[in-house]
Amino acid sequence: MKLPSVVALLALATAATANDTIQATQTKLAKLGYYGGTADGRLGSQTSAAIRRFQIAENLKVTGELNRQTLERLGIQGSPQSPAYIALSDIFHGGPFASAGTQMQVTVVKQAQQNLKLLGYYKGPENGSPNTAFVAAIKAWQKGTGSRVTGRFDANTLKGLDLMPD
Repeated sequence: MKLPSVVALLALATAATANDTIQATQTKLAKLGYYGGTADGRLGSQTSAAIRRFQIAENLKVTGELNRQTLERLGIQGSPQSPAYIALSDIFHGGPFASAGTQMQVTVVKQAQQNLKLLGYYKGPENGSPNTAFVAAIKAWQKGTGSRVTGRFDANTLKGLDLMPD
């Protein structure tokens, strides 16, 4: 049995911390009357809207993102959760789906997010939008399988994650 790599464990720990921070934010925003959803640790549209309402009320820069200033004003310890999204062209560069349409690429990313989550490498949203946590999960999976670590969807990565059509 192969032990998980240090990179994979760090990626999981970072994701868990970010989710805990979001959940604490949702709970606090609900107590303050800005959030009416479930405190599930996911940064979805309801959470972003609640963050914007709070930022407006507190005269903060309105971004809808959980940045350092907003966390401090809420009195929450944790890392800011503002995922840096990666261009689809970057993640598919040089791979078999490089010239595929955007809809196909989004579908592949969404399925990869689901597969990596099932494998324990990814804890983020399954929305088809690649972010830095998703690329870190790809890299951790690539390293864990002895593949070339690129963070991109090359043919071997797509095959290994069962994303290549037959």
